[in-house]
Amino acid sequence: MLKVITTGKGGVGKTTTISTLATMMSRAGKKVIVLDTDPSMNLAMTLGLPYLEVPTITENKKEINEELDEMDEDPVLVGKRIIDDYSRVNEDGIRVIVMGAIPDEGNGCLCSAISIMKMLLSYVDSDACPETYDIAFVDSQAGPEILGRGLAKDFDCNLVMTEPTPKSAEVSRQVVSLAKNLGIEHNILVINKSESEEDLARIAALVGVPLDDSVRIGFDHSVIDADRNNIALLDAFPDSTAVKNISTVKNYLENIEARSHV
Repeated sequence: MLKVITTGKGGVGKTTTISTLATMMSRAGKKVIVLDTDPSMNLAMTLGLPYLEVPTITENKKEINEELDEMDEDPVLVGKRIIDDYSRVNEDGIRVIVMGAIPDEGNGCLCSAISIMKMLLSYVDSDACPETYDIAFVDSQAGPEILGRGLAKDFDCNLVMTEPTPKSAEVSRQVVSLAKNLGIEHNILVINKSESEEDLARIAALVGVPLDDSVRIGFDHSVIDADRNNIALLDAFPDSTAVKNISTVKNYLENIEARSHV
């Protein structure tokens, strides 16, 4: 299973990009699972799952932690429990699991929920899981912090999302440095909302990612229109510039997957 984490500054387009990639791959016959660890948790809705119909890990974090104690944190038992009770499958067959936000003021940090998601990811990548997944996407919270909490270890690819600005590029530079220290071999830079082809070389240099591992997604009003009408970008504007550019990212991931099987 190819494991991909998407990182970057808030608002750079992680959710739209992941949902489009996941849908493209599912419709191409891949078995896809998506884990949303962003407290903003918009990914399920973007994938067509109504907000109120998707349970979150943090809603029942106390109950789950008590069960973890009883299970001695067995990844198989934890994984099965989460898949059975906390995942939903959309019309394209994509399984979605949402970590969720901290539900109440003063209710603690997200660390234990992230640990649960980490165990779940290990489970779905093991022989113990009855379903075989081809690719797992993790939509991370904004900023580089997620890489310091252990969730990003053992990922095959870090999809580094950035806008074509120095501030956004600086966050991505930190993310790439942390990812390399964690041993993530592939770091693909995705420069989103770009209005100039010159952004590709300029931002790649600022972030420190080779040009050959960088992709530019042109600014496209179709993304805004699709979001405004709550329609998936791929369905609303299948021939849009954004979809074509995201297809290039898909090709990168498929090449990584193919090389991993050699």
